[in-house]
Parts: sequence; C-alpha cells; structure tokens
Amino acid sequence: MAKIVGLLNEKGGVGKSASATTLAYLLAKKGKRTALIDFDGQGHSSIIFGVKNINKLEVTINTLLRKIIEDEPLPEREHYIIKTDCGVDLIPSNSQLFTLERNLCNVDFRERILSRFVDTIEEHYDYIIIDAMPQMGTPMINVMMCANGIIVPTQAELLSAQGLSELLKHYQVIRNNSNHQLKIEGILITMDSQNTIVSAQVRKLIERGFAGAVPIFKTHIPRSIKVAEAVLYHKTICEYMPGNPAAIAYERFADEFLACEERSGEEESLLGKEKA
Repeated sequence: MAKIVGLLNEKGGVGKSASATTLAYLLAKKGKRTALIDFDGQGHSSIIFGVKNINKLEVTINTLLRKIIEDEPLPEREHYIIKTDCGVDLIPSNSQLFTLERNLCNVDFRERILSRFVDTIEEHYDYIIIDAMPQMGTPMINVMMCANGIIVPTQAELLSAQGLSELLKHYQVIRNNSNHQLKIEGILITMDSQNTIVSAQVRKLIERGFAGAVPIFKTHIPRSIKVAEAVLYHKTICEYMPGNPAAIAYERFADEFLACEERSGEEESLLGKEKA
C-alpha cells in the first residue's frame, strides 16, 4: 500500500505547497507512482501543477469528500484525477474546501473522512503526498489520522519555529490515542538565508529544541525568488530551473527522504524476522 505523507504546519507562508509539489515531482521522476492531494483551500499545489481557474473545477477533493459524507458512490478515478505533465496524479482543490469544517460538524467519525477516500486509491500508488491546510482544525486532524508520515516545512524565522511546539503537541495526542502508526519524518527548514544572523539563530533554536525528539532533515532549502517565479509558469523549481540552489537542495532532500524510508523498511523487516 502507498506511503501517505502529509506536509503540514500551523503557520502559512513556510514553503509547504512548494515542498509538497516538488517532493511529489521528484518522487515521480524517480519512478515512484505518486499522487498529490491538494488539501488546502488556497489551491496552491493545484496552481503549481498547471490547473487554471481552480474555482471553476467541477470535481475537487471537497466534492469527493462530500460524496463520502452523503454515502454516495465516487466517480471513476479518471473523472477526477488530473494527469500532470510531470507524471504526478493530482486531486485538486479550491476555495470550496474552506467549507469542509462546517460540513463535518455533525458527521460521525468526521476525523476519518479523508482516510475513507484515501482507502479507495492507495493501492494504485507508492506515495500519496497531502498538502494540508495551514491551521489546526478538523481538516488537519483528518490529515494526521490518514497519514503514516508527516513532514513539517519550517521557515528559518522565529515565528515559524515557535509554532512547532503546538503542532507537535497535537501530533503526540493523535499518535498516542488514535493513529499509532503516525510518525514525523522530519522537520524541513525552508527559505533559509544561510548568511544572516536570524537564520543561523533559528536553525540553532530548532536543532537545540527538537534534536533527539524529532528528526530534522540535514538538507536545508535556501531562499530563492526563483521558487516563486516558477509558479508563474506552473512548474516546480526543479522543472523550471534545475540548476538553482533551491532546486539542487530539494533534490538532496528527496534523496535524504528516500534513504530514511529505505532504512526504516530494513529495520521493520529485521523486527518482523525477530518476532517470527
């Protein structure tokens, strides 16, 4: 079954959508069957992957979840999956998703609605990446209940780093009480201005505060205006300008992520053999 990875942070503007789309692109480039669920009403991942006029879309993740809530059959996958040029299967989003929390308020087991949808598609993929809304609430809890891994993009600025503690508290509650398989794959430091005092201090703050308790990716994504410029052309930075330092860093990050996945798989295999 697919590895389901949510990219989330309670603070917006930390490079979450850029990281989600770029990771999905690189996984597909490496031959992994990859889907991306845009689970943010801003629809940034959908825009990066070339969807125009997102608010005119007839079928989005919100549409699909409403069908699950109302116990209606889902359409065939080819009617809602958008096949991107880079090989990623996209389930798009738009501003209708902002109504999801209200629509879920009287729904039984509302924290598992996204899981019920993902159950219908996961056999088709190696990786399902979820770009989550940047605020704690029922939608983000749905992502944590659905995923078995979390990546936390964190801008190298003080306010972004301070929000990590609250997110980790929510993670621990969900892991301890509901989704016992959930784990944090790592904190990914983004928009890193390596030569500034602020970025250096924030990197040290994160490493001192969370090292040992939460993995921190060794790769840091440097700040580059070209990442935002790539969005104008509906591309990830790795497609738009592969030689850019941010693109090179994302390549290293994807390799680091996959290496961690491989080590984790080997450890689980050894543990299984010991139990047998």
